[in-house]
Amino acid sequence: MAPTGLLSTIEKQIDVARTPDHGPDAFINTSSSWRPGVRGIFGGFAIAQSLRAAQQTVREEFVAHSLHGSFVFAGTSDDSIIYHVERVRDGRGFCTRSVRAIQGGSPIFICIISFTRARGSDTGIKDLQHCPPMPANVPKPDDTYKGGGGLQLPYINSSVGILNTNNQGSPENKRIHQWIKAVGPLSPSAGPQIHQAALAFMSDSYFLVGVPHSHEIWHFVNTPISEFYPSPKGPSRSTETHTSIRRPHLECPGVEPGSGERKVSMMVSLDHTMYFHNMQYLQADEWLLSEIQSSWAGNGRGIVQQRMWTQHGKLVATCIQEGVIRLENGQTQRQKTSHL
Repeated sequence: MAPTGLLSTIEKQIDVARTPDHGPDAFINTSSSWRPGVRGIFGGFAIAQSLRAAQQTVREEFVAHSLHGSFVFAGTSDDSIIYHVERVRDGRGFCTRSVRAIQGGSPIFICIISFTRARGSDTGIKDLQHCPPMPANVPKPDDTYKGGGGLQLPYINSSVGILNTNNQGSPENKRIHQWIKAVGPLSPSAGPQIHQAALAFMSDSYFLVGVPHSHEIWHFVNTPISEFYPSPKGPSRSTETHTSIRRPHLECPGVEPGSGERKVSMMVSLDHTMYFHNMQYLQADEWLLSEIQSSWAGNGRGIVQQRMWTQHGKLVATCIQEGVIRLENGQTQRQKTSHL
């Protein structure tokens, strides 16, 4: 790891250090956790730091290929988080680690991370191979942001909009496209593990919002703030292929929804799963295309899937998340505090 002064913001956010006082494989966050204006801390913070902690307990030739996590309690930015890593299995081809993120004596996030030995191209092993292609005709991102303005952003987004794949408008048939990248460049010493953890951090940006947006619900009682847009004109873009996503909290702050418009009263992530692909092509400080789809919503919950490609068309991640989604139910809903 480079000296702190040379690290990008996202590198500081994902960094953990060993803390022997808490156990042989215990780690602690080295920077304050990011709270994006909603209940608890940003989920990507715990996801990425759990991955960074686990990475430091395996040999260099092993790379994480899957992460399955559950959010247990809402974290706070006021206290440190201790990550306890358990070495569940060390095999020749695969390693397994469990990670418990503890804050104030209680777990806020737990996950299982599986690692596989990186293979070269000359192993002689025959593989089955297939992969969804990168979506065609997605407008390129606005690449004019150069930083500055006093903001130390971990990443930036460039929203494209919603694509109706069958022109019927059904929520499950919509695809939401956005570009995202770490604000960088990342430090010269940042290796593949750092770029992978940065990807894990960014994977939680906007993600669960895809459920209400697939239903064209734009208003929130407590607006989630996990997106950063470099354009001073705001996130909306007009394209021939996509419908722009309304973000009234940015476009018209303080404006209440009109008559008949629905409003999200509660949105909380329950879990987060990531499958990593083609890590040799990943550069987290270069634009990545994210495609989000919500396949199901009901019983107060919703599911979203996300695929992420490099700008050159290499699939680098497949993500799944389930969360609680509740709509406002009249005036009395605003006066109640919802609890899981």
